Amino acid sequence: MLTLVNNTDANDDLVPEAHGLYRLYLKPNTQMAIETKPVFGANITLHSNVLKHNNFVASPDNILGWLDHGGLSYFDVKVETSNSESGEAPVLLPSQFLKAEGGILRVTSPTRIYLISKTPIDINKRGLCLFTPVA
Repeated sequence: MLTLVNNTDANDDLVPEAHGLYRLYLKPNTQMAIETKPVFGANITLHSNVLKHNNFVASPDNILGWLDHGGLSYFDVKVETSNSESGEAPVLLPSQFLKAEGGILRVTSPTRIYLISKTPIDINKRGLCLFTPVA
């Protein structure tokens, strides 16, 4: 993604953003539910309103779902696109993008989310979404 930066009054300098596009996966054998409130026995309950839209911007005050005592350990984050030329993908922690305070799942900063799956089977197979933090 590119951002316009105004170093002069010309406003013609394009600078790539530091972050890229990431994919959010659920680890195998994670019990998932889709509801409007936490589901007992599920490791992750995704809020059903999250799956109503194909893409949206989530802010840190939006509830994306609920987690049991395992917290963010059920998630994996992988780089979808990489700006590095070395071919080595950086190690990413879910806590860089998500937080689970009091069992409530939220993003750490405003984040553009593109859903790639809306059913539990598809989410387990392909991942939940592509996302990128927004400034």
